[in-house]
Amino acid sequence: MKTRFTLFLLSLFISFALCTTAAAEQNPWETKLPFKEATIHYSITGSETGSETLSIRDYGKERSSHRKSTAKMMFMTTETDQIEITNPDWVYTIDMKAGTGTKVTNPVKFMIEEYNRLSSGEKDMVNKNVQEMGTSFMQGMQGSVQQNAENILGYSCDLVSVAGTRSYSIHGTDITLKSDTAMMGMNFSTVATQVNEGAVADSVFTPPAGIEITHDTEADAAARAMAKSTIDTLKSPDASQKMQEQTGDAMNQAGAAGEQAPPANQGSDQDMQKAMDALKGLFGK
Repeated sequence: MKTRFTLFLLSLFISFALCTTAAAEQNPWETKLPFKEATIHYSITGSETGSETLSIRDYGKERSSHRKSTAKMMFMTTETDQIEITNPDWVYTIDMKAGTGTKVTNPVKFMIEEYNRLSSGEKDMVNKNVQEMGTSFMQGMQGSVQQNAENILGYSCDLVSVAGTRSYSIHGTDITLKSDTAMMGMNFSTVATQVNEGAVADSVFTPPAGIEITHDTEADAAARAMAKSTIDTLKSPDASQKMQEQTGDAMNQAGAAGEQAPPANQGSDQDMQKAMDALKGLFGK
């Protein structure tokens, strides 16, 4: 849980880089994708090989990804068969091989709740800080952002480079169409092969039958506390200095977690990649 929490915190800071102008009183976490429903198919190559399918509904408020892959490292092989389902209330992570899963409250829900408690003036300050701090944070993490860097499958994509990952996402969104990751001894690429806009079956957004789901209340408590702390920081005039200190702490914790990870466990690599290029929307576009 601690590693997941650290990666989530890190992803919040990274997401600053893709922020654009947000009007006063507009919640920076309530955004829409350019399509209402879609299914995206990915191919995974390199140290990890396999496929992933991402299903999207309600302009991105509901998502379901199914990743099936095999990773080889240090003469060891690990297999992944994982489903992650996200809706406005919950995030489910399901291990199909083990037949078990966990659910946590969607951390964005806590962010929205804290934001909605603010006064009009405090919301203005949060929006101002979110807009102004993105570039400086990416520079502090030796990262960069290039908007409209490449056209992939007919979509103009922004390029984010940070911490061993180069990620191309549909312009102004957190939907990644291509990413290259090199970290902790692994090198792999995830590339979209098809984007099919259109209706997606309801069953895709429901945990499979027969799976035992456990509610991770500890993760919920940590995410709620982090949301309150983050909003308290963002509403203050010296938010930039405070966030720089927190970013350094998060980077150090993430690095320590990576150093302690078992060599054959590619889960940390996948989580870090997703922290870099799939959660950028947490602080708005």
